[in-house]
Amino acid sequence: MPLRDQTDIDLESPPFDRLTTVGPLATNRSGRDPSAHSRHQLYVGRDRDTAAQMLVKLTTRPGLVYERNITNEIDILTKVNEELPASKTFPVIRGHGRMRDGRVYLVTYLFDELALATSIDAERIPSKNVSHLRTTIEVARALVELHRIPIYHVDLNPMNILHRLERGRPVVRIVDFESSYDPARHSAGFYDPPTTAGYSAPEVSHQPPDARSDVFSLGAVLYTMLTGFGWTWNGDALTSVQADQELDPELRTILSSAVDPEPRRRFASMQAFHDAVGGHLESITPPPTW
Repeated sequence: MPLRDQTDIDLESPPFDRLTTVGPLATNRSGRDPSAHSRHQLYVGRDRDTAAQMLVKLTTRPGLVYERNITNEIDILTKVNEELPASKTFPVIRGHGRMRDGRVYLVTYLFDELALATSIDAERIPSKNVSHLRTTIEVARALVELHRIPIYHVDLNPMNILHRLERGRPVVRIVDFESSYDPARHSAGFYDPPTTAGYSAPEVSHQPPDARSDVFSLGAVLYTMLTGFGWTWNGDALTSVQADQELDPELRTILSSAVDPEPRRRFASMQAFHDAVGGHLESITPPPTW
């Protein structure tokens, strides 16, 4: 009889038959909390042939909505892998298909980094502001590359940006492309993405997203890094930013232009937001001494 865990996966059927040491991975990717996401479950295991760590994303149960989300991610990542083969920022597909019970699965290499959310402090720590700005610049740089394809992530938040520091420099990965928008595919058909309150741009519920939608999300992520998660409980991003007297005035202006609910009042591109944050960082960072 096939071995089964608490979520009733068949370890003798694809894709788990090609893996060893299979176990649940937390939604925060820490490996400590096996609770399942409402739309999917995450498992990690080692490839039997290469010993590489693999991540399996599996819909929680059969159904058109769950299937549409993960199928969209498969299609999006296929294009990303084809168009950006040298990128180390985005997941690389190693397999996908359907289990015997009808659930759809996606297999990618596992990134070692943890979700950015796990490193966000409960309160402001001004001494970390420079690090937060550098992290934002790295994420923005990756999104500029993604937008050139063009693909828009749409659901960027502290859970699907992975992060670590290497010799003081941020290393970032961007994951979870279930909500992502591809104009070449979606403009002629149905598009109703799952979103995250406070981080997804408000217009995605009624009009096609574009680069400005990801600007909104990354602006909200930066504000969360600077201040903690409290603003998401107290109101919308723009109101919180404009009322925040502890922010540097220049940074408040930049953030206000990023998280404005009206797309036409935001930065017109991710490159423009990247340059604004980079310019602010240069203005507050002492020049190097030789």
